[in-house]
Amino acid sequence: AVRDGDDLVAREQMALAATFAGLGFGNAGVHIPHACAYPIAGRVREYRPAGYPQDEAMVPHGMAVVMTAPAAFTFLREAAPERLQRAAQLLGGDDLPSVLRRLMRDVGLPSGLAELGFGVADVDSLVDGALKQQRLLATAPVDVRAEDLVEVFAGSMELW
Repeated sequence: AVRDGDDLVAREQMALAATFAGLGFGNAGVHIPHACAYPIAGRVREYRPAGYPQDEAMVPHGMAVVMTAPAAFTFLREAAPERLQRAAQLLGGDDLPSVLRRLMRDVGLPSGLAELGFGVADVDSLVDGALKQQRLLATAPVDVRAEDLVEVFAGSMELW
């Protein structure tokens, strides 16, 4: 679906997978990567993704979510090792953060928050924005503190 937009079967299967994912999210809840996505999308200054209107800066929601997912799941590794291992296996690997980075590269996503125009000076602002998403952070398997989010955002600047 990513490599050949004319492949209708692949696009149909991707749409079905996205629907199933949405159903899963609604039942299982989402946490750190989604909470981090709000300030990423809301504080973007210059990034304009290919294939989107170029009149203003934006980060699509899915891209904003996955940018911090490898670092978030590294942070959560000890809190939910069986769940993260199972998710990695379902995606064809052994380590969820590594599997996610590989998938991100394979589909041509930016290599981290720095490529979206963020830097170390933006971390405090990003953390502040994520902390406002308590309805999401509350579903994480651990209590998420500001210093934890600093680690997640800093670890998401360069993913490869």
